[in-house]
Amino acid sequence: MTSADVRESSAATDESDGEPLDPRRRLALLEECRDLVLAQLSRFIDEALDRLSVELTITAMKAAGRESQQALLDALSLVRAHRNDIEFRFRQSFAQLFEQRLFDRAPADAVAAAPPGGLALVDDGAMEERLALDRLVRRARRQLDPDEVLGVRARMAALLGRDWFDEDDYPASPEVVFEALQRSLDELAPAAEVRTALLQAFEPHVATSLAGLHASVNERLRSQQVLPTIRPRPVGSADARRPGSTAAAARPDSPAATAPGAQSVAAAAGAGSSGAVLDSGLPGERLHAFDDLVQQMSIDQEAARRSAARMLSDPDTFAMADLPMPMVQPPLIEALHALQSSSRERAGAAPLVTELLDQARSKGSSLDQLTVEIVSLVFDYIYADRRLPDPVKQQLLRLQVVAVKAALLDRSFFARRQHPMRRLIDRVTDLATDPDADYGPESTLVSGVAGIVDWILGNFDDDLGVFDGAMARFDALAHAERERRAARLLELTRQAERMEALAVAQEEASAEIALRIDPVTPAFVREFLYKWWSLALAHARITGECGGASWAQALQSAEMLIWSVAPKIPDDIPRLASLLPRMIGPMLKSLKAVGIADDERQRFFDELLRWHTRAIQDAKIGAGRTMQAVQSAIHIGDDGVARFDASAAEASQGAARRQGAAQRPAENAAVDSLLRGDLIEFADESGATQTVTIAWISPTRKLYVLSRFPDFGRSLDRATLVSWFATGRASRVAPHSAVDSAIDAIAQDDPVAAGAAGRLRASNGN
Repeated sequence: MTSADVRESSAATDESDGEPLDPRRRLALLEECRDLVLAQLSRFIDEALDRLSVELTITAMKAAGRESQQALLDALSLVRAHRNDIEFRFRQSFAQLFEQRLFDRAPADAVAAAPPGGLALVDDGAMEERLALDRLVRRARRQLDPDEVLGVRARMAALLGRDWFDEDDYPASPEVVFEALQRSLDELAPAAEVRTALLQAFEPHVATSLAGLHASVNERLRSQQVLPTIRPRPVGSADARRPGSTAAAARPDSPAATAPGAQSVAAAAGAGSSGAVLDSGLPGERLHAFDDLVQQMSIDQEAARRSAARMLSDPDTFAMADLPMPMVQPPLIEALHALQSSSRERAGAAPLVTELLDQARSKGSSLDQLTVEIVSLVFDYIYADRRLPDPVKQQLLRLQVVAVKAALLDRSFFARRQHPMRRLIDRVTDLATDPDADYGPESTLVSGVAGIVDWILGNFDDDLGVFDGAMARFDALAHAERERRAARLLELTRQAERMEALAVAQEEASAEIALRIDPVTPAFVREFLYKWWSLALAHARITGECGGASWAQALQSAEMLIWSVAPKIPDDIPRLASLLPRMIGPMLKSLKAVGIADDERQRFFDELLRWHTRAIQDAKIGAGRTMQAVQSAIHIGDDGVARFDASAAEASQGAARRQGAAQRPAENAAVDSLLRGDLIEFADESGATQTVTIAWISPTRKLYVLSRFPDFGRSLDRATLVSWFATGRASRVAPHSAVDSAIDAIAQDDPVAAGAAGRLRASNGN
């Protein structure tokens, strides 16, 4: 990057409130941005590759089809074998693409490969891959804050003295990241389905990384007075800025726009393909396409509905403050005011939807009809959401008229998460889908949401500021709900903290047992000591005693047990006979205190009796003398007291003596990344699945408390939780936005959305 690059790209002055930047300062800031972007994305690819092995394994285990599972396993093998290659090639590819997008340079190989006339045949497989990649890009884009995206597009363009970057063309866009990922994988030549599986696995990591990256770039450039306040203005596509382009000819303010037939260009494009409408980057073209979409939807074309949803949810359509979007028709707003008043008393949803659509058809514009249609589909999707409790659904459905009015007054409802009505719906659904939420019919949460809905229905006219008041009321309700949860969690936490202390004490006990066990200690005794007697020792450490035995007394019982099953000589028989009553009585009391099952306790002592019988018989015939070469660290004196020689234990320790010692904590990337408040879906013993929340994680991350209101609270040690994740019994649940999910489903060919549309049409009598 050189100062000449900056000068050549400069076509306008900075649109900032500060002094214009000289070319050298611009160059320095561009280089800082480039270094910042490359550093953050390098960290992203490194962290993502670390996690993909575990994530791909879990996904493969849960895959339904054999081919899908094989593609995931092949993707896993590729990551493990070529991790460093993928990381290096991604950095290299992204750096090249960043420079190309920054200065609008076409890659040399693309120019050389272009066929005469600009046309080429594309096979079906390549087209499917392209469509799959586009879906990933759209999903990643929807998770980004439109305001942050707009800031990066404007500020990086300002450094170059050029117009805004298009949303899919700026250097730090999801398109660029996925293209770099695709290039890095292409060089390894995997099968198409393997490449697609890997790109899908990368998608959530891309969105998370870009969210932080956009915030960092904006913060850096704002601090340097690069567009501290952005002045929005509508901008066309890159083609529209090139003289002679079709888009430029169709601009409303161009002479060509008044030519016969010019106004039908966008409609013709829309009629040919649902995706073609979305390629119209200019506001005039997009608005003109609405009429065509309404005509298509009137004859029940699902593609038209998806195209409309994609257009309305595209941040580029509504991100500009002075976009010439038509106002809602006043007769429609008046009709909605009347419907809102009557909806305060209604319980049913379907008749209300019918009236909304009838009013939109008779009193609204084509754009109004589209808006009402898709808002209604969003609510139909919310109604079908199984994660959302029915009492809360019923309250949200009462807001359909309000949501339609809010979307008509500010049409960025679908494109902007910060839309006031959308923020309110998301906040309500976020709290209501928390497993620890109390959504009983008489609960504070449900009655509180009902009260807020009543207040909105009574106060909302045409001022979106009403929703700020509703959010304040909901924040107070959410605070009360958090207080209720905190009181419940306090008891769970106390129990968990005790279990954590018990687990630490049990590890200490296992380490002490490991020092004392002989290489010849039988397996059934080892298992008993590590499973049950370490627990008795832990209880004695935490509470001061276990079944009346202190830590020291319980540890001496373990020493006597280990000595009792060691090989014997004739002189040991009297000592064993006198030791057994003193050993077994206290052990039985301690085992009862730790809750061992009667049948398991009986099996152990029956096996111990048989072992002692054989040991005495062997001692009488002298068979035990051949085993005396093994030097035990435990001895029984003439006084019948067991004594442990630590120095002898250290001298004779080997691998066999630590066979049952406490293992290192199991590793699992999915468990390592868990945070308090995360949602986990797991299958219980019957196979039924339920969603719970991580209510508490111990400071040492050895213990996890899972909770679900009102009657589920369970503590799991780390090893158990790791095994659940590794076997697919448990998985992390992604954060849930009801509106986001609905819009994504409507915009894609989603069976849930298709079913929602069908139910909606049925309710309308179509």
